[in-house]
Amino acid sequence: MKPKILGLHHDHIDGSKAVLGVLGDLYRLAYKEFPFASLDDWLRYFQNVHEDIVARFDTVTSVLQSQEALELLAYNYGRLRSEEGYVYVEGKFAPQYHIRGGLTIRVVVGAIYKGLRRAEGEFGIRIVPVICIGREADPLVGMAIARVACEYSGEMVLDLVCDEANHPPEKHLKAYQLTFGTKVRRDCHAGEWVSPEPRETYKERLTQNIRTALFDLRCDGIGHAITLGENPDLVSYVVDHGIRVAGCPLSNLRSNLIHSLGELRVDYLLDRGVIYTLNADDDLFLPDMNTVIDECDAYYNFTENQCAALQENVFRGALGRVV
Repeated sequence: MKPKILGLHHDHIDGSKAVLGVLGDLYRLAYKEFPFASLDDWLRYFQNVHEDIVARFDTVTSVLQSQEALELLAYNYGRLRSEEGYVYVEGKFAPQYHIRGGLTIRVVVGAIYKGLRRAEGEFGIRIVPVICIGREADPLVGMAIARVACEYSGEMVLDLVCDEANHPPEKHLKAYQLTFGTKVRRDCHAGEWVSPEPRETYKERLTQNIRTALFDLRCDGIGHAITLGENPDLVSYVVDHGIRVAGCPLSNLRSNLIHSLGELRVDYLLDRGVIYTLNADDDLFLPDMNTVIDECDAYYNFTENQCAALQENVFRGALGRVV
């Protein structure tokens, strides 16, 4: 038995298959030539994405510097996810990567918001925009992004993305503090990747980032959280506080951040009552959700109760209004 997943909690708009449907239009709007001989060459360029992640994604973000381009991709993202059968998605985007052409953070967010809402209206899918801070940004930029999130009265979630190894979550604590006491809900990529050396403290440092996200940033959700299952105290905390964990098992495996799906202890987390969900992360170049479900089920042989939990957790763990 396999779970039927009707929603996505960890889904990067600029790393989604939706890019493929409008790639030519995006380069045309930017008056640029596509710099690769083929799509396959381009997608291979994304391998080992944790090395120079911002530079690799620049092949997408560099042509997302106008309101028209941003709205076009956001709309196509909503259309595609609806066609795939999803009824609820949380679409992530980081506005700091779209301001080099003169747009402001506020204008970038408005363009993406417009495209997502247009897709919602036409296709009947619920889309929650997740506005992200790219970690390498100056903390003042992070605070500016958080302020814009606050302007949407809880319609947007705040997240922290990209280079966790060199920019741990506490760097943007002040940005997160701006949302305390507001309607903005908070997510964070945490416990995904840190420097491999020193090896003896590798897992400890991953776990510390999870702790920071939970206790200092006061997150309602965390993404990846590779070492969560090895820490019963944190498992108890996320269960007791209803904190959603958006797992990306094949993203972790393909990126060589884990050696086996078993390291994530997904079955244990589900049995303990963690609101754990399966996600592809960036299905533009990583395995899509069908593959994620197939490979995870093949490894864990999910029980009927675990399948039910994976299905229900999409809605239990939603950080936005579902209907």
